[in-house]
Amino acid sequence: MIQAVLALKGNWALVLATQAKEEAAAKKNDTSSLKKGPGYQLRNGGNVNADGTQKRTNQADVDARKLLRISRMCHFLLLEDEVIAGHLTLSLIQCLSYPDAYTVRRCTKICHRLLETVAWSSKYTHIITNGMFSSSVSNIVREPKWMVGIEWDMINVIRDIYCRLVLGQALQPGGQGPGVQLGKDSNNPLQFEQAKFADDPLKGGGVLAFSSDLPRQLLASLPGIEAATVEQLEQGMKSKRSAKDQKDLLRDLLRVAAENSHFLDQSTCESALFGRAAFQESLLNQKMLAGGVVPDLPEKLVTYSMTKKEERMDKLNKEEPPGLSQFFLK
Repeated sequence: MIQAVLALKGNWALVLATQAKEEAAAKKNDTSSLKKGPGYQLRNGGNVNADGTQKRTNQADVDARKLLRISRMCHFLLLEDEVIAGHLTLSLIQCLSYPDAYTVRRCTKICHRLLETVAWSSKYTHIITNGMFSSSVSNIVREPKWMVGIEWDMINVIRDIYCRLVLGQALQPGGQGPGVQLGKDSNNPLQFEQAKFADDPLKGGGVLAFSSDLPRQLLASLPGIEAATVEQLEQGMKSKRSAKDQKDLLRDLLRVAAENSHFLDQSTCESALFGRAAFQESLLNQKMLAGGVVPDLPEKLVTYSMTKKEERMDKLNKEEPPGLSQFFLK
């Protein structure tokens, strides 16, 4: 239900998907894609929605009203009523530690929508850091078995929080795209200029104007992590702002913490669900495993093309050159 209300699934999500499709077509200057449904299947008639259904005559007016409702609903749930916002945020943070990958993956999507809506508000800084950020980092460092397969989703939440609260980098909706570094205020060098879409979560939202030290302190408190390590992480995330590079930097730092942590000792937790993931299962070790030497095949690899080539060469060697039968040496 929360996903539908925040336009992460259902009819409201279809409006956002169709809008993103139209924006992509405008950038590519290719209007033909507006007539294609899923799987690039052409539809007879005019433009179609993202799911392939035909657009109605008054579709633009209906979508405009839905977009306004989405924006106002996000604002109401998270910024207008403290009781509703508090219970919703605390419930979401608790769901991040629920041992079910299906549930947690959908919770990460709601986390992004929350950050797009309220990251600029200093009232949320403490609960985002000590709640959402702490739970996300703990899930990665502890490496429980139920987390296998959704580590990148969790690291993307960590990236979204760190970019918005510490680095002053705005992201696209859903924590996607490269970090857009915002400049410093000319009147106050300690303050970031706010993103122009700070009040519009559907376009990426804003950042915290004054950089927070709370996420830094939390990372520096991890086993094996020092303040210099966190500073090096920030320098890397500022110089490499693509989503892949920033997530790789965070993974490398969290791997060091995981190797030095003893949050889940096998002697105290023998459950297959809550136990630590094996070395080969953990996302943190995939880079190390990929860097290993690939063993040679036990036998020579023979492909179909190689076999046909050998057959052609054998045939050529057996054939006599033209005129050889009339050539005699005396």
